[in-house]
Amino acid sequence: MSRATKAFFVAVRISFCCGFMVFLLTFLQGDFLASIFTNDPEVIASTQLYLKSCSFEYLLTAINFCMLGYFNGRGRTKFVLLQGVLTVFLVRIPLSYFLSRLPGTNLLIIGIAVPMSALFELLLCIGFFIKLQKEKKVVMP
Repeated sequence: MSRATKAFFVAVRISFCCGFMVFLLTFLQGDFLASIFTNDPEVIASTQLYLKSCSFEYLLTAINFCMLGYFNGRGRTKFVLLQGVLTVFLVRIPLSYFLSRLPGTNLLIIGIAVPMSALFELLLCIGFFIKLQKEKKVVMP
């Protein structure tokens, strides 16, 4: 168990580095990415706005996916399923809907629902990770 926990932390560091590169690309070059698929300036501008707000998810997802893999490896698949359902149905969908109804909204504002749901997921995962650590008394590196 101790070795799995150490491997988890190594995986988080590697994933976060990759997630940071994707974050930079989507946050700073969203217009370039959109232009690969279309020449329509309105679509490119809208895509750039959306990518700017949702790009923060890549920083959180790098950690979340490692945690979910760790939990699956420990046989805690019910938690993985439950947190996925809660994240989508309690945060991402309702928040996207709410933000889409604000006056003067745009894709930058609506896209905030994406990293907010990832943050909610991360908080659930951290709480469950701490619970597991207390249960098994596994030493964290």
